[in-house]
Amino acid sequence: MGVSASYQIQDLPLQWRSAPRRWGHPLHSLCSYFAMFPPQLAHFFVDWLTEPGDAVYDPFSGRGTVPLEAVLQGRRGYGSDANPLAVVLSQAKTRVPSKRTLLKRLAEIEASFVPSDVSIADEPANIAMLYSDDTLRQLVWLKKQLDRTDDTDCFWVATILGMLHANHNKSGVPRGFSISMPNTFAMAPGYVAKYIKEHGLVRPEVDVFDMLRTRLERLDLPTAKRSGGKTWTHDATAPPPSWLVKQRPKLIFTSPPYLQVIKYGKYNWVRLWFLGETSSEVDQRLMASSSLTRYLGFMKSVSENLKKVVADDGYVCFVIGDVRRGEEDLNLAQAVWDDVLQDQGWHLHGIIADEIPQNRKVSRIWKHNSGRATKVDRLLLLSPTAQNLPDVIPSSWTQQLSFANKHSLNS
Repeated sequence: MGVSASYQIQDLPLQWRSAPRRWGHPLHSLCSYFAMFPPQLAHFFVDWLTEPGDAVYDPFSGRGTVPLEAVLQGRRGYGSDANPLAVVLSQAKTRVPSKRTLLKRLAEIEASFVPSDVSIADEPANIAMLYSDDTLRQLVWLKKQLDRTDDTDCFWVATILGMLHANHNKSGVPRGFSISMPNTFAMAPGYVAKYIKEHGLVRPEVDVFDMLRTRLERLDLPTAKRSGGKTWTHDATAPPPSWLVKQRPKLIFTSPPYLQVIKYGKYNWVRLWFLGETSSEVDQRLMASSSLTRYLGFMKSVSENLKKVVADDGYVCFVIGDVRRGEEDLNLAQAVWDDVLQDQGWHLHGIIADEIPQNRKVSRIWKHNSGRATKVDRLLLLSPTAQNLPDVIPSSWTQQLSFANKHSLNS
């Protein structure tokens, strides 16, 4: 017997907060990403509000958490984003090649690699300071050979992006290809250069191909390709593609950008180099503003488009964090409802407060700026028309999902 969702809607965070912190398929950690919500959260809503075969969509797909959870639970997972980094990461999780195919492709690229034929003379100094010459030649070769429009190559690109920079373990062994760096973000090039000089950091000699093969062993990949969805480049303020409107997703679950919390391009300049992109150009494409008026206008366009997409009996959930404005926290989700969504005719099931443990927030590392980090995420749960929510059946969280078992935890 389920628990009445409408009666205890404010208690819903207890459902996903009860899961082990490290719960989730290994592919969720393929590459880190700023402002990512945990897979437990996405899993709960996909399991609760959809059935196998339904379509699930995230218009700000980030690292692909929602589409991956959809695919793992036998749904169709769709994701779009204006950030090319997000598109690659999400595509890798909706169209997952087999381990055998991936190893075969990597062997082909390695067999054609002749170090003396690969020039690194024209690579930016900011990149060259991170990698040994031999490692950089391997990366440059992979960069030239991999075609991210191909599913197998795209998966390798995403895997490489997750290893381009990482810290070293306590014994000094590199976890990635670079000097010891945080794996979530890349500090400004000037800061990194100064840090290297002050601490005498030495570029590690690592074999990229060997490290990639080792990484693959930990990802619990399918024995046959899983094409469970699709990812594409899209500005959420632009009209949705007609084919998506025909799909009528049962659930749209997403976390739009907040009020100027972070520059996604600026702190991913190393990964964007591998994608042939520049951080300044990427940040120009993405919503980042401290103007509440502009933000509400942005959300108006986004929500108007999503109303054309979601199924008549479907649901939309926005995850929107509180934002520090001066000495006070702004309940941004409430502002979006009051000033935008209410006038569009959405049915509000509730605004659910989900308090975030501060030791889990990436932005705590910014010291004097850390107060800008949101302490509360709020989930704006909507439907295009009035309807009842299904009962909640608590998850046991005792079983990890895999591609071999496409059933949800509650099966």
